[in-house]
Amino acid sequence: MKKNTLLSGMALVAGLFALSPRASAQITITQADLPTTPLTVITDSDGSTKPLPLGPSASAQSWDFSHLQKQKTKTINFMTPGATPYGSTFSSANLADSTYGGNGYNFFSAGSSQFAVEGAEENQLVSGDNFKIEINLAPEFVQANLPATYGNVVPPSVALGSQTFSVTFSIVVTGEKFDTYIEYSDTVDAWGTMKMPNGHTYNVLRQKHHEVDYDSVYLKIANTWTYYERIISNKNQYDWYTNGVGYILAEEDMSPTFDTIVDVVWDTNAPAPTSINEISVANNVNVYPNPANNQINFVTGIKQDAYISIYDLTGRELDKVAVKNGMSALNTNTYNNGIYLYSLTDNSGNLLDRGKFIVQH
Repeated sequence: MKKNTLLSGMALVAGLFALSPRASAQITITQADLPTTPLTVITDSDGSTKPLPLGPSASAQSWDFSHLQKQKTKTINFMTPGATPYGSTFSSANLADSTYGGNGYNFFSAGSSQFAVEGAEENQLVSGDNFKIEINLAPEFVQANLPATYGNVVPPSVALGSQTFSVTFSIVVTGEKFDTYIEYSDTVDAWGTMKMPNGHTYNVLRQKHHEVDYDSVYLKIANTWTYYERIISNKNQYDWYTNGVGYILAEEDMSPTFDTIVDVVWDTNAPAPTSINEISVANNVNVYPNPANNQINFVTGIKQDAYISIYDLTGRELDKVAVKNGMSALNTNTYNNGIYLYSLTDNSGNLLDRGKFIVQH
């Protein structure tokens, strides 16, 4: 009996990790870069065989996905759980999406330090029968520890759930359920730039995700649940994330051995990369330590004098410090804990680079 799992597509951001001590030209992912409400995402997919560059697990990579062709378009709406028919079932969730076309929803707990899947539910008619699937995960499926950047590894973790099918298969079999055991591990293994079919080039982090699902299948026969079989399935993928989009930028579904591309999905309506959250690889500003305690240092690759301007998340300028001989230091003793933005400009006010850092006393 083939499993029709609701977990497909829920690994939005699994394996993003806490900041490394030194943030080079790579970006940082925060809660502001992940799904929120209201948000409408339009994705396209290309399942044809195309030579796409995977690249090694390394820094300063370049990926060109500009030649992808639209084969299948999908719209996903993010909303509050209360806007769905099943909000009360997932009381710990604060976000939901309509991955299943309005007949079903995924439920998430989204916060400043974590993004996790709580479960999913689907209810629709199939050949005159009511087809209902519900899965609750405890522990939840943690998708991200935030803020996040390149360099760390999430060790093997586990999510547990019970997935029930309430549908009449025959006169004898009146139900089917799965006890689900999920093992997963993730590595943010590369960063660089990605050129997309919309013509824009984004600064990105790449995540390598490996997952194994163990499902024990039970059939309800004569009102008694009876063990039927165990299904083991693998999910391997590469994901690319960027600032200011609110969703995954691109995903490659891979074969079990990570050597063959099965499908590519990308955010076709991702906005142009104009946010101050971007960091230019070309100018290569090193910001350390990050998170900062009482001082943060900026080291640039430019030769001329310049300025570093500091902003809060509302865009209000807080400080402006000179860069001499490619270096500048900022005292952060008076800064509150949180995320701050910076821009690097020359003496004429031309923007050379921009990015963000964290203060954590």
